[in-house]
Amino acid sequence: MTRDELFDSFGGLNDELLKRSEQRGQSMKKRGLLVNIVRYGSIAACLALGIGVGTYLADQALQPQENEVPDSTYVAESSDVQTEIQNEQVLEKYVDVAMLLAKVDGNTEQAQKFARVEISENTAIYYNVESVGSDKLQESTGIEIEGMDNWYQISGHEDLQYLISAGTDGYELWEFSSFQSDSYCYKDVLTEIYRIDSSEDIAEIVVEPATMDNSDAGKAIQSEIGVTNITDRESVEKIYQVLSSLICYGSDQWEMIGLGDDTSAGMQKQMRAGRYLMLKTTQGMEITSLKYTGITGMFYEYGGIAYEALSVEQKAVVEEILGIETVQENEEMVSEKLAPAAQTKEEENVEVADAPVDEATYSDAREYADELTDLLDRISKAMQGKELPFVTSAGIYENPDRVKVVVNTQDETAISKLKEFDKTGKLLEIKYSEAVAGFEKQMIEDLERAQ
Repeated sequence: MTRDELFDSFGGLNDELLKRSEQRGQSMKKRGLLVNIVRYGSIAACLALGIGVGTYLADQALQPQENEVPDSTYVAESSDVQTEIQNEQVLEKYVDVAMLLAKVDGNTEQAQKFARVEISENTAIYYNVESVGSDKLQESTGIEIEGMDNWYQISGHEDLQYLISAGTDGYELWEFSSFQSDSYCYKDVLTEIYRIDSSEDIAEIVVEPATMDNSDAGKAIQSEIGVTNITDRESVEKIYQVLSSLICYGSDQWEMIGLGDDTSAGMQKQMRAGRYLMLKTTQGMEITSLKYTGITGMFYEYGGIAYEALSVEQKAVVEEILGIETVQENEEMVSEKLAPAAQTKEEENVEVADAPVDEATYSDAREYADELTDLLDRISKAMQGKELPFVTSAGIYENPDRVKVVVNTQDETAISKLKEFDKTGKLLEIKYSEAVAGFEKQMIEDLERAQ
């Protein structure tokens, strides 16, 4: 059937039917257009959503997320504190000094080694201490001391109480002793060496009994005194204020410290009037060198390092905090507890020690009272100036009156130098100590060899 024949056949159809058919066709066209709009609109919306999500994810990928660290930094942990630092910086690991100290047999004797280290504007004296091996010390080195080649702080430490040196003998551990000076302010030691700038840097003060006498009677006194932990801030502040105000006169000043005699009664008196102090810092360090004696009202250290005597007010404050009774009360308690036999023996010793050599010497010495004082003064100044490192003590004694000096050398040149101080040739008595070379002599010899 041709198209014309087909069209003619439509003429037999109902007009109403044809009208409805025409309307339906228009409706179908509109519906098809709507379907196409929805179809392509949906596609466009999906594309827009995809582009948006992709852009967001890409942006997030470029941003560091929470708890993530950019490649340029890393997180290090020290003393339970997490610190973010740049790659070029190094965070030192804290080293416990106690782990570097070797256990030393108390019966072992060795020559002491000393060294000078320039700290700020002061020259500090350090002495060598027994430690772990060189390799372990090398691993524990921290920042190098400014101006001092091959001298290092302990890793993780700001204080200079202990240092590590590198030399031909490997790595060695050293502990601070004193500043090389006739006198210096102890506050400089607190700030420059121990990094204690105020009482807030002191966490605790541990007060222990002195240990001059370890006999049964001495141990009983130690037990009676006991150990005291001072933590209240007011007491710590008072001790700090006293210490930071003191002038230090260097080592080997036993005559200045004036502890008393070494008899049983004398040492027990020293114990009741004395205390050993340990300062625990907020940095975790322990300063164990400080001692105090109420006999002369002075702080002092190992090696005879002496401090100026406290004022009456300072003495009262310090001894109340440390739990020390007055010296007069101490003497009465010692006298009550001292056995008669021991008293008799002590009196005999005193009589023998002070017995006049001969009457002529006794009379001559009496004529030179002013000269005796002058002689002792000149010798004491020479000791403080390190001119007589072999002299361990000097003082004026009676019956006969003379200046008695104890030395630890028999070197004729050194003895001749000492004798030159006595212009009369009659007022000086020299005693030879059986002890080995003293603190200052050994220090000077070691320093001269090092140079």
